[in-house]
Parts: sequence; C-alpha cells; structure tokens
Amino acid sequence: MTKESKFALAPTGDQVVEAEHAGFGAIDDGQGFWYGFENHLMGLGYAHVDEAPCSCPDDGLHGHMPECRWLRDWPSRS
Repeated sequence: MTKESKFALAPTGDQVVEAEHAGFGAIDDGQGFWYGFENHLMGLGYAHVDEAPCSCPDDGLHGHMPECRWLRDWPSRS
C-alpha cells in the first residue's frame, strides 16, 4: 500500500518516480529533464495548476518539489 499524497488529486510517489525516470530518459533522447518529467505527468492526466496551494509535504518550507501543484481534476480548471 502506498502513502496517499497530501492532495488526493496529486500524483502518487510512484508516479513521481516514473516521471523522474522519464525526465532522465528525455535527456538521453536529446531533450531536457523537464520536458520528459512534465510530459509524463501530462500523459497521466495531470496539469500544473498555478493557482493551487502548495502540495509539498512541508508546504514549501524547504523549497518546492518538482511535483508541486501538479494536480488532476482541479475544481477551478475548465
């Protein structure tokens, strides 16, 4: 059983690890890390929601994590 994220709409830990692997794979393919990371999360149905509150476990106290504000089915999204 995996630990649920702070926001039920956020990617799971396993999905974040998969996105990181996709980011490193994108580097190998001549793209940037963020290209692979973000495209992987978008492929899973997530979107980066700027107006959402911080979704980091420590509320961004030590900086934001790469998966911060990547959410699925955010209520204010059209």
